[in-house]
Amino acid sequence: MNFEHLIGRYGLYLTTYVVSVISGFVPVVNLEVYLVWVAALTPSSQGMAITVLATFGQMTAKTLMYLAGAGILKISVKEPGKKLQAVQMKMAQWQHRIGLFMFSSAFLGVPPFYVVSIASGICRVPLLVFIIWGLAGRFLRFAIAVFFPHLLKGIFG
Repeated sequence: MNFEHLIGRYGLYLTTYVVSVISGFVPVVNLEVYLVWVAALTPSSQGMAITVLATFGQMTAKTLMYLAGAGILKISVKEPGKKLQAVQMKMAQWQHRIGLFMFSSAFLGVPPFYVVSIASGICRVPLLVFIIWGLAGRFLRFAIAVFFPHLLKGIFG
């Protein structure tokens, strides 16, 4: 199998993963817009793979941000300042429901999952809790973005 064939066959998946990682670090890169666009141009049979790759790409970036917040990994992350402090206080209030807090941030984006990822590392939220609930929230968020265009195609198409 030659390189062009691999890119032609798997380029969409590789691009989805890369865009997802980049959007995890750079909030102005809107992954949901990308996913809706890709979903509108591809058959619904590719939806699950696209959703899974988008979720893993985002969580790759968010886990690196968590590790940076925990001081385990040294990467340059924009210091959110007051937002970070506000999220840390909110996390302290939700201490016994931290999984629900992670899920709602990952799914709804409120508070921003970007800031929550860093704050989770700083606050020493267990990494496994962060990953499991983050994956669940991000997967559901991205599944809606991917399958919504297909739903519209089914209704109007």
